Amino acid sequence: MLRPLLRLLLRLFGLLLLVSALALPLLQTPDRSVESLVARWAPPPSEFIDLNGQLLHYRDVGPRNDPLPIVLLHGGSSSLHTWEAWAQALRGQRRVISLDLPAFGLTGPFTGRYAGQSYSGANYARFVLDVLDRLELTRFVVAGNSLGGEVAWRIAAAVPQRVAQLVLVAAAGYPVVATASYPLVATASYPLVAPASYPLVATASYPLVAPTSHPLE
Repeated sequence: MLRPLLRLLLRLFGLLLLVSALALPLLQTPDRSVESLVARWAPPPSEFIDLNGQLLHYRDVGPRNDPLPIVLLHGGSSSLHTWEAWAQALRGQRRVISLDLPAFGLTGPFTGRYAGQSYSGANYARFVLDVLDRLELTRFVVAGNSLGGEVAWRIAAAVPQRVAQLVLVAAAGYPVVATASYPLVATASYPLVAPASYPLVATASYPLVAPTSHPLE
C-alpha cells in the first residue's frame, strides 16, 4: 500500500519540478541597459565620469570647501542609494561623496584600464583611490558597509596618512584561518554545529585576524 503511494508522490514531485523548470523563464525579467535606468535612478545630483575607460556613477554633495570630505562605500548587492539618508543628513555641513562600485548600481563591470580584474576588496580599494585622486581629495573620512567596509579598511591600511577617520558598519574582514591552536574556528565551518559555536569562535579567533598580505594585494 505504501509503495504505490510513494511512487505517486514521486511522480507528482517530478511533475512539479518539470512545471517549475518550464515556468521559470516566464518569471524572469529581461536585462535592461544602464541607459534605460539612468532617468529613474540617476537624477541630480548624480554624475557620471569616465575614469580610465570605466564609466562611474557617483554623487558629490555638500560644501566643496569641506577640509575632510566623507566617502561612503556600499555593500554587496547594493548601490550608492544605500547611503542616501546619510547624505541628506550630512550634506548641509559636510561634503559627502558616494559611488556605485564597479558591477553594482549604474557603474558597469570593470572596463578600460581595469578590464579583466577580479572583484576583490583589494582591487576595489585601488579603484576607489583612483576615484579620489580624480576628485583631488588628499585627505578624507571613509565609511563602508559589508563589502564597502572591507574596501574602506583596505584604503585606511594602504594610505593611513590620507584617512582622517574610518567608519565600519558590519564590515567584511580578513578571512579567519583555522589552526591546530584554534579548533573552534574549524568547527564553525560545519553547518550542524556552527550556530552553537559562533559565540565561542567570536572570542577565540581574534589572534587569527591579522594581515597576511598588503591591503591592496
